[in-house]
Amino acid sequence: MIWDVLIVGAGPAGLSAALFTRFRRMSTLLLDTAVAGGQLASLYPKKPVHDYPSYTYIMGDALGRNFVDQAEHMGAEIREGEHVTMIARDEEANLIRVTSTKGAYEARAVIVATGGGAFEPRKINKPGELELRGKGLFYGMPDVEESRGKRVVVIGGGDSALESALSLKDASVVTMIHMLDKFQGMDAYVEEIAESKIRTMLETETVEIKGDGRVESVVVKNKKTDATEEIPTDLVSINIGYLMDTKIVRQWGLTLEGNQILVDNVMNTNVKGVFCCGDIATYPGKYKLLITACSEGAAAANTAYIYVKRPKKFTVGELYAAPKEEGDAQPKAG
Repeated sequence: MIWDVLIVGAGPAGLSAALFTRFRRMSTLLLDTAVAGGQLASLYPKKPVHDYPSYTYIMGDALGRNFVDQAEHMGAEIREGEHVTMIARDEEANLIRVTSTKGAYEARAVIVATGGGAFEPRKINKPGELELRGKGLFYGMPDVEESRGKRVVVIGGGDSALESALSLKDASVVTMIHMLDKFQGMDAYVEEIAESKIRTMLETETVEIKGDGRVESVVVKNKKTDATEEIPTDLVSINIGYLMDTKIVRQWGLTLEGNQILVDNVMNTNVKGVFCCGDIATYPGKYKLLITACSEGAAAANTAYIYVKRPKKFTVGELYAAPKEEGDAQPKAG
């Protein structure tokens, strides 16, 4: 079978792309290395998401499942646990050939939506971190139930760290440690932290994490005064980001800028028939948000549709008012 569109990655960007390729009635296959839902499912399932429109907040795993359910309802085929190893254009056949750990595929267009590739949490590289990982020390969003009534130290100063601390409403004591003189997250989160009972320690460096088989305390040092303090704690949540592994992507012949694939304003890459969206895509002025990934997915889907179906050139207004061509889905106004 030759697919109209093969999407590499079933996170919010890839699933949004699938939604719109299926609105166009294009046969659509998504392949994901892990589980469908992307970072919402694999990295932040217990994270309350506050910045997705129409929800005051929703848990990451629930929002991820909504994306998956909608794409499947529209008829997209999703295959999990299938790692794409190669994407190559066949000029003679005018197709893209995709190789995975489970098979080989042909598609008229490919949308790369791999997020950051494989993720590994950034380490603080301090004594005790390696030995106590999984023994009261973890990375990313803390387990709210496990944290109930516990003393928790959150290390980091970006949105993930701030959201982690704010999620621990039922912990007995929450302490935030950040090396810089101010937090780097959204103003709303910073304001909420300031109004809460969370203890914040800015310009403070983690020196050591102590414990005999399990986390017992964190030693910190004030960078201005060099004064040290040992903070008794039950749990440590490290939130200083994730490293992106794009080794595989570098073999696909795509133009990269750093660890991201360079695209134009309609998600074209340098390879004909290959488009890109989500965290793996970059362009001047990009603002990395969940809603951005979804918007890029829709744009990539539309560009792929134009490329595969080659409809008559219309202005945007004319395209949506034009009579549908044979076999094409007609967009609905509104």
